[in-house]
Amino acid sequence: MIDKLIMKFFACCGGCGGNNKLVRTVYRLTGITGPVGATGPTGPRGETGPIGPTGATGPRGTKGATGATGAMGPAGITGPTGATGPIGPTGATGANGLTGPTGPAGIAGPTGADGATGPTGPTGATGPDGAAGPIGPTGATGPTGAVGATGANGVTGATGVADLNAYGGLYNATPQTLNLTVGETTQLPLPANMPLKNVAYSPANSITAAVTGVYEINYYANLSVALGTTVTMSVRRNGTAIPQATISRVLSVGVGSLYNGSFIIALNEGDVIDMAISALLAVGVTLGGGVNTTLTIKQINT
Repeated sequence: MIDKLIMKFFACCGGCGGNNKLVRTVYRLTGITGPVGATGPTGPRGETGPIGPTGATGPRGTKGATGATGAMGPAGITGPTGATGPIGPTGATGANGLTGPTGPAGIAGPTGADGATGPTGPTGATGPDGAAGPIGPTGATGPTGAVGATGANGVTGATGVADLNAYGGLYNATPQTLNLTVGETTQLPLPANMPLKNVAYSPANSITAAVTGVYEINYYANLSVALGTTVTMSVRRNGTAIPQATISRVLSVGVGSLYNGSFIIALNEGDVIDMAISALLAVGVTLGGGVNTTLTIKQINT
């Protein structure tokens, strides 16, 4: 039998990717099979035919081994902030940190309400004396104090001549108040007269010696004050205080004080003897009841 080969050539395009490929189709007429001839040389590879239709999906194969982890991809875009979670429990207090620098002073806030009065603090040291204040008005006259006890008898004076050449005395028995001013002296009133010889009772409230000689002078006054202060009483000679007959005392309010003494002095004819008082403050001085002031002189030697 004669085998007849019919070859058809097709030009494949489009579905073959645009490459021309040779497709060979062989038709064989069946005859008596002859002996197998020797294998001819391999012909040139034909062009790839068009892709056939997709076949049916085969059964799922077994799971392959897990592949190696791939490299980390780039970070994705940050997502939106999630909702705030609940506040966790308070942690333990940490150690105190170092004190930071002092910040600038803030604006003064409004004045707060007065706080409660605190306890009285201890008494501070006494400050220096302040300047003397103005003199206040004279206070009301206090009650007359009680008459003090009679003082001890003074020493007996020298024996005088049997017939004194000169003597005299004045006294006051009328209670009254004398208002003193600061820096000035006030004469004590002596309106009542005692017997006299070679003396005169002028000017008023004083005794003037008529003859020169040595005299013994005795004086007495009972005083009280309406304001505690220092009161000075003096027997004066011609308006000047006699040092040995000048007494200064701090008097308490309403307490009577006796000013009295005796001394010997040489007087000239015409010397005037009287009594005066002064005080550190303007104050009312009260002369007590009964005989409250006396002044006597007597010549004991020529």
